[in-house]
Amino acid sequence: MSSPALSYKSSSSSLQSSTSVLTAPDKLAPAVTGPRVWQGDELDPKKYVVELNNREVQDIRAAVIKVKIAGTPRSEISPETFNLSNANLSTKLASLSQEIHHGTGVVVLRGLHTAKFNDEEAVIAFAGVCAHICPERATDSYANQTLSHVRDATKDEVPTWAKDIGLAGSKITVAMDFHSDRFSGDVLALHVRNDGGAGAGGDQQVVSFSRIYNELLETDPEVLETMAEPDWPFELKKKDSDPYLELGPTLFFSRNSEPMCQLVKAPLLGTPLLPRAPNMPALTPRQHHALHAVETLAKRFATTLDRHPGDIQFLNNLSILHARGAYRGRHGAPSERHLLRMFLRDPEWAWEKPEVWRAHFDDPFVQGRVQQLPVVDTDPWRLISGRESHG
Repeated sequence: MSSPALSYKSSSSSLQSSTSVLTAPDKLAPAVTGPRVWQGDELDPKKYVVELNNREVQDIRAAVIKVKIAGTPRSEISPETFNLSNANLSTKLASLSQEIHHGTGVVVLRGLHTAKFNDEEAVIAFAGVCAHICPERATDSYANQTLSHVRDATKDEVPTWAKDIGLAGSKITVAMDFHSDRFSGDVLALHVRNDGGAGAGGDQQVVSFSRIYNELLETDPEVLETMAEPDWPFELKKKDSDPYLELGPTLFFSRNSEPMCQLVKAPLLGTPLLPRAPNMPALTPRQHHALHAVETLAKRFATTLDRHPGDIQFLNNLSILHARGAYRGRHGAPSERHLLRMFLRDPEWAWEKPEVWRAHFDDPFVQGRVQQLPVVDTDPWRLISGRESHG
């Protein structure tokens, strides 16, 4: 295998939106203030869970039926084609974006379980509701995938051509450390079709990166300096050739100095099912220390996300790290746990990205890319794993 080639996108230029070069410690952004900074039980389900009443659920069901009758392709679902006759509901949904972007960064919409949607209707409802909150959907340029299925594929029959590909974190049952999904989209949306049942595991944890940032700024700013250095060696996948190396930071800053974390471990360390190419450079001791420091504080400040079947969870993928506990099926059968996943952006409330890295953040939202919103997960190896093999 040849030596890894640097991506043309790699750069050691400014991490900020302005032209100034961000170095540390004197150039690190000041401590974050406001509702983005929370820890543990300070994130109260009574505040972040938004209930849909019966009338609102029926209005969403009616919008789903109208999409089906009109024959509207799922890729063309928008606020206009997913027509909510209740203007108050549309306003209610749109208002959630501000909380996601400038509040705690966590919102859970609850009540759709009562609609008893079939698989096709659930995808339509998920896409339609999300369109009223964050109107832009991300499409992975590697897989051309807009909606993916988070499920247990470990017992699926592996086709011959997929023997050496392995499964991404979204398709296996092991626990996942705290991470954000790098360059995937501003907002992570998850629709809980099946939580796997009581006692099956798979609990979801969330933590405010702003809280972690403030702690590190006070106790170990060198970790933040290390995260902001554009020399993290990410291994990115190609479909029909060797993976390639892309250098970049794991910490960015918006024009308004919001720290944005884009830290996922699989392309930095590899996984048992997706091992890292042996010719890829190893992390430095400082980088390993930074990973350990962030994970330790994340466990200290995290809380378990309140989850019910039918929920749609919205997490700010720039300011919230998420993790997952291991889960299992019953009596040796595959787990029934099943979530639908999309990444979103709301141009009205979106944080302004650093100029030199803006193309990376914008890439999932390139106009004209074909969107795939599959009702059934038929290919858990190639198309859905993604370029960076994240969960």
